[in-house]
Order: sequence, then structure tokens, then C-alpha cells
Amino acid sequence: MPFQKGQSGNPAGRTKGSNYKMSAEHRDFLRDLLRKNKEKFELQLEELKGRDFIQIYTTLMQYILPKPATAELKEVPRLEEFIAMTPEERQVVMEEIRESLNNEK
Repeated sequence: MPFQKGQSGNPAGRTKGSNYKMSAEHRDFLRDLLRKNKEKFELQLEELKGRDFIQIYTTLMQYILPKPATAELKEVPRLEEFIAMTPEERQVVMEEIRESLNNEK
């Protein structure tokens, strides 16, 4: 019987740190391929200029730098609700958001 919409066989989700879809063998293959072609890649990278260089550079950076965590806010008012608030109510909402973002760091 198929799962109900919004439900899965594992409601807790994938365990943290577990491998996802790519086996260790595949990762080893790709790592070796990159190591063997390192000099060739560096030479070709040096030939790139302007937008092409920036595009490759930024694409590679996302595999090195950690991705920023998304803020988990309790409840964020819709824009219409926010506009309808008094300045004091808006200030309270903004402080809650600011505090939530600071707690993530």
C-alpha cells in the first residue's frame, strides 16, 4: 500500500552522517580522478577569464564552505499582517527574528 501524502516509511528521516546514494566506491573513484587530473585542471582554470572563471570558482566554493543554516522561526506573520501591525508590534516581531538569528550562530 502506498504511503499517505506527507508520510513516509521513516518519519524521522535519514540519520545524521549516513551516506546518501553515493557509495564509498564511487566517492573513491571521483577522488582519484580529481587527483590524477589536478595539474590539467589547474592549467585550464588559469586560462579562464572573467565570468567563466567566476562561475567555476563559485561553483567549487560551495563544496568547500559550509552552507548557512536556515532560520527556524516560530511563526512569521504574512506581509499583510505585518503591515497592519502597530510600530510597537512590528518591533517585537523584528526582535524575535533578530534573536532567533543570533541564537543560530
